[in-house]
Amino acid sequence: MRTIYMIKHVSLLVAGLLFLNYKGEAQILVGPVVGGQLNRMVFYNDQSKDLYKLKPLLNFHAGASISFRAQKRFFLNTSILYAQKGKLLESNYNSITRNDATFKYIDMPILYTMEFKAKMGRDKVYKWYFGVGPNISYWLGGKGVLVHEDLNENGVNPPNYDVHYKIVFNKDSAAVATNEMNVREPNRIQLGLNLSAGLIFEPFGNNKIMVNLRYAFGHSFLSRNGKGEFGLPGVLYYEDDLKVRSRELVLSLHYYIDLKTDQSKKGKSTVNIKSGRKRK
Repeated sequence: MRTIYMIKHVSLLVAGLLFLNYKGEAQILVGPVVGGQLNRMVFYNDQSKDLYKLKPLLNFHAGASISFRAQKRFFLNTSILYAQKGKLLESNYNSITRNDATFKYIDMPILYTMEFKAKMGRDKVYKWYFGVGPNISYWLGGKGVLVHEDLNENGVNPPNYDVHYKIVFNKDSAAVATNEMNVREPNRIQLGLNLSAGLIFEPFGNNKIMVNLRYAFGHSFLSRNGKGEFGLPGVLYYEDDLKVRSRELVLSLHYYIDLKTDQSKKGKSTVNIKSGRKRK
């Protein structure tokens, strides 16, 4: 019920913003977007902070973006992205324990931006902007590699003593297979806040090339109870602390195509007028 409640209210928010933009100048731009991000998970529990350190990871995203003009200098930008994020955990007390996880997401950043003009040299003009808005993410799944001191001591999978695992959701403990990490009570829909700034170039008429730098504050934990339960050989047992939030520095390159055609037809007559004397 909580997930349905969140989807309903986010959908109403997006629909309301799109309606406001439709009532404005109604310029619409669409196009592809690609880029990379540096993300780092942050522990909520102080005990986990003492036991482990979390390191940043470099990943990528790609998808499609759409931009609506609300007023002369104001735009609503949103994208649908396939994104990879990660969690790199290392022990503070030994050099063996390590968990390197890759998470797969569908991201929808929503940004309300304000644009400004600037000059480069005498005659070259570009724009810069800043923006703010929510970030909505859907957790698809993922995979990882766990290296642990207990695997080493028990001689599991030499010479690396590691377990390659797949992330699964909402399984019973008894049904978790070897080489799986089961996330109980996952937050598959995750919310956050975006702060953004960037540059805009318009080399081809009203089409745009946009360079976007975005910082995303993750608000939701990966799991409500914070547990990722591993299926390991024999009697070995390990749980990963998933009561973490993501912090992301995202760099994206957009190419926008202007779909508004009535602007290009302004001032042009579609009626052919012939000159000459009128015959009697």
